[in-house]
Order: sequence, then C-alpha cells, then structure tokens
Amino acid sequence: MKQQIKKIWIILLCVCICAGLWACGTAEDRKENSSPAGTVLSETEDTMTIVDQAGREVTVKKEPESIALCYRVVVRFLLNLEQGDKITGIGKTEDFLEEVQPSLKDCMDVGKGVADIEALAELKPDLFFHKASDIETLEAVEEIGIPAVGIDVETPENMEEAVLLMGKVCGAEERAEELIDFYNKRLEEAESLISGIKQKKTAILMGSSIGKVADGTMLQGEMIERAGGINCASELDATELWPTAGTEQIFAWNPDYIFITGSESAVYTAEDLLKDPAWSELKAVKEKHVYVVPSEKDSWEFPGIVSTLGVDYMLHTMYPERMSEQELEKRVDAFYRFAYGRTFSKKELGY
Repeated sequence: MKQQIKKIWIILLCVCICAGLWACGTAEDRKENSSPAGTVLSETEDTMTIVDQAGREVTVKKEPESIALCYRVVVRFLLNLEQGDKITGIGKTEDFLEEVQPSLKDCMDVGKGVADIEALAELKPDLFFHKASDIETLEAVEEIGIPAVGIDVETPENMEEAVLLMGKVCGAEERAEELIDFYNKRLEEAESLISGIKQKKTAILMGSSIGKVADGTMLQGEMIERAGGINCASELDATELWPTAGTEQIFAWNPDYIFITGSESAVYTAEDLLKDPAWSELKAVKEKHVYVVPSEKDSWEFPGIVSTLGVDYMLHTMYPERMSEQELEKRVDAFYRFAYGRTFSKKELGY
C-alpha cells in the first residue's frame, strides 16, 4: 500500500514539474516582462530589446527605415514624431493625414484594423506597430520575422508612455520629449484658465451611439475635467471602452452640456438630439448646449497631443469668458504649426 502511494506521489510530482516547465516555456515564448514599457533590456550596435506596452520583450532595429501599421491611431503619433516618411504600409487613412503626409497615398495596404499577414510578409517592414491588447496579431507578425510593438493610448498616462516608447524605437527620443512637454504645457495652461471656477458645468461626452459615454478611465472623460467640467460619467462602473449608460441614467444626470464624438462611426448628430421631443426636457438640449467635438478634418478627441485642442474647445464652449473664440483660434494655429509644420484656417478644419 505504501509503495502504491509512493508511486502516486512520484507521478504527481512529475506532472507538476512538467506543468511548471510548460508554463515557463509559454511565458518565454510570449516574451513577457514585468518591467515598465520603454525599458531597454539589452542592446547591440544595431538593435535593442525593449519592453512594449503589452509587457512583451521585442528586439527592434535601431532607427528603423520602414514602418507598417493597421491600427490607425498610431499614424498621428508617427507624423507628430516626424516619422511619416518611414511609413510604407498602412490600413485605413484619412484625407487630412494624406494632406499633411502625401506619401501615405502610396503605402501598401496591410489591413484595416486586422493585419494582412501576407501583405506584411511581402512588404517586410523593419517595424510594425499595433494595439497592445491584440497579442495574437503581435505574435503572428513576429512569427514572420517582423518586430511587432504593442501600443496602448486609451488613457492620458498610457498615451504619454506610448509617445516615449515610439520615440525610443524610432530613434526620435528628442522629438518625443518635445511632444510630451507641449502636451503637458497645454494642459497646465488650461488648468490655469479654469482656476477659481466656483460652479463648474456638468457634462458628458457621448460615443458613436446614443447612450454610450466616456467614463472616468477614458481620455475623453478626462478631457471634460481638464476643461473645467464635471464628467457625470466619471464614476460609472464599466468594464469596456465607451460603456453604455443608457438614456435613463443620462436623464438622471441632466448635464449642462452634451458633447458628441466627432468620429465618422457616429450614427446620430447633435441635431438629432436637439429635434427629438423625447430629449427636449434635458437641460443641455433645452438650452441648446449640444455640440460635436471638432474638427471635420482632424478629430480633436483622438488619442494624442491633438486631444489638447479638444480640451480647449470644451473650455471655450463651457466658459467663453475664460477662453475667447480668438484665443481658441490662436491656440489651434499654434498647435498645427508645432505638430505638422503648417496651419489651417478655421474653414479648412471645420470648427
């Protein structure tokens, strides 16, 4: 009997050891790392191994000459980092982006949102950027020999981290620091302008469909607070981006202002809310304080330093006595001159 028990323990011990070895192998295969994103773990004369925002170890070529992506949020970051000429593969783009970087029109299509592995294998870029949450795609791209860096820009903190990470892997660290300095300076200026407001306006920012809102964990939700407003949805218990609060909750909040995403995916307009009898008793609707976040050409609520313009716009809208229309226009001009080396008229941008 004792001998049988001994055999069972030996078998169990072997199973545990094998399981442990398998787990270690799996973790090694994924190249996961607990160090902060942007940490350089090792480097040679031509390469460096860095931790991306998915916690993965990625070995990249120093100062890559060609970059591909199908996660379109990344494009503005690369253009602001002055890396636009290196983009050789892209998914969905926009007229505005092609206007500031004409070479995007000639880029190979490597998938719109979902990576086209065959196209990437043919293109063979030095580097591929993708959203950090899509580990499957990051690993699939690395399997064909292309370094894949995971990016997360959904919160202000992660966004700053992303700028510095991308600057490091692209060989544009100095420019990345300039972008972060500009971003923080703009936010400090906004904070100064709203200082001393005794009765703050309440507001929500609704997403692509009615009832979806930016909660307190989202960049868009923080933009309201940075502009001197109180985000009604800041304490919403949510486990997803753009959680559904529902119209009943929005009526209970009864916000002073309703901002709407300027995303092309929006299935309704400000006019729809203003003309809907069911919304007529809501304070923001009654006082006609329903606005789409500009601009028609370049979204000011997109993750990136452009979100400072969204803050400026909301501040001007809720507290025009603290930021005039003329001052807003000056700040818009200064932003585009810094970010893209040129300016656009108010009519061109559509705000």
